[in-house]
Amino acid sequence: MKKYANISNVILTILRDNPDRDFALEELSGLIFPTDPIQEEKHNQAAVLDVLIFLDDQKMILLDFETDRSRLAK
Repeated sequence: MKKYANISNVILTILRDNPDRDFALEELSGLIFPTDPIQEEKHNQAAVLDVLIFLDDQKMILLDFETDRSRLAK
């Protein structure tokens, strides 16, 4: 669970520091896990997506489920 809390903090920081743009799931995953091997990519994306869904449910971010793009909620 601590891993998800860390992912959540990193996502919110990235989105807060870039309020005028949105980020694709793949882009966020790459920023959060820059050194992980390519074999872990799907696992990392699944973890990031779980957190994005949670943050969207909490109304902290806006997640476009059709494009997998996220931005900070205003």
